[in-house]
Amino acid sequence: MLRVLLTAGLLLAPMGATLAARSPGDIAEVRTGLFAFTVGEMIHENCDSITPRLIRVFTLRNTLLATARAAGFSAQEIDDYVDDKIARANLRAEASEYLADAGATPGNEASFCAVGASEIARETAVGRLLRAQ
Repeated sequence: MLRVLLTAGLLLAPMGATLAARSPGDIAEVRTGLFAFTVGEMIHENCDSITPRLIRVFTLRNTLLATARAAGFSAQEIDDYVDDKIARANLRAEASEYLADAGATPGNEASFCAVGASEIARETAVGRLLRAQ
């Protein structure tokens, strides 16, 4: 379920974007939001006891999507960004590095759960999108 929501999150667009940006991904706020979604997605994929806070995910997505439209991004520009597999792979690689630096080890569920619990406790952008069961 989180994967669907986070993929939908790629529809996110910038808060305070300028028309000079070539794509939503060129805006720092978008990259930050998508990074939080991606880290959250990867924690959820690797830790069964952490799930998404669906209302927060949808609320953030809708707010950022409305902001993108107001900033002048067309539906086609947003779709093009969503479909950019290279950008998505790069973002996942950055998220993997972040998670590794935080102590998450591939194949070790407990390490992902510990990172997720820390994000939740510190109320980071990632932590606000997650809940421990």
